[in-house]
Amino acid sequence: YSAFSLLANTSIRRDLQSALGMPVSVHNIGEALATQACRTGAATDAQLAVAMWIGNSCHGGLALAGQPVTGAHGATANWPHLQLPAPVPHELDGRVCWCGRSGCLESFLSTAALEGDYQRVTGEWRAAADITTASANSDIVADSVIQVFEDRLGRATATIISLFDPDVIVLGGTFLNLPRLCERMPRKWPGYVQVDRSKTRLVGSEGGINAVTAGAAMLAADRVRSAGS
Repeated sequence: YSAFSLLANTSIRRDLQSALGMPVSVHNIGEALATQACRTGAATDAQLAVAMWIGNSCHGGLALAGQPVTGAHGATANWPHLQLPAPVPHELDGRVCWCGRSGCLESFLSTAALEGDYQRVTGEWRAAADITTASANSDIVADSVIQVFEDRLGRATATIISLFDPDVIVLGGTFLNLPRLCERMPRKWPGYVQVDRSKTRLVGSEGGINAVTAGAAMLAADRVRSAGS
């Protein structure tokens, strides 16, 4: 699956295998993160886990009993291109997403989204990681921008709970204050989730991008073993 029109009707794995002359395993970041978390990371006790990766781009993945669930189109847990839930008035017009639609969660929750929010408030551009650090160091303006981000992420994670009812949501990314998010997000769920889902846990990914790399290696090893059996 790819949201890029140029890649939508191609097989990246097949083309790479043909060009390289060797087996190739292709997986998205969310799928790799969910696999790593369930097998060796923060969700080893979870039957059903959903991964949410937030960075320059956003990715989702779902693992059942440690095995990735890809779906009919390879797009399971593609949460970044769901619409922002329960938008407030100034969010109703949405934002143009790179996928060609407007109002996608990725357009509100990515690195560029946070940087854009800060620039709209201050008139100055600042890197997402610096905004997060400033917020943690009691910068009032940066923290107000982070709080808006957290509110949107709270709505997004509540939607994940309503759709999948997971044991664990694994959150990872390049600029996130994971301890703060994992403490605050569950407080926002009761306002958006229909029934009591207190059993769902939100955990931060252990290892950042290294966890994604490890998950991709695990999935590649699975493919090799499957091909040899």
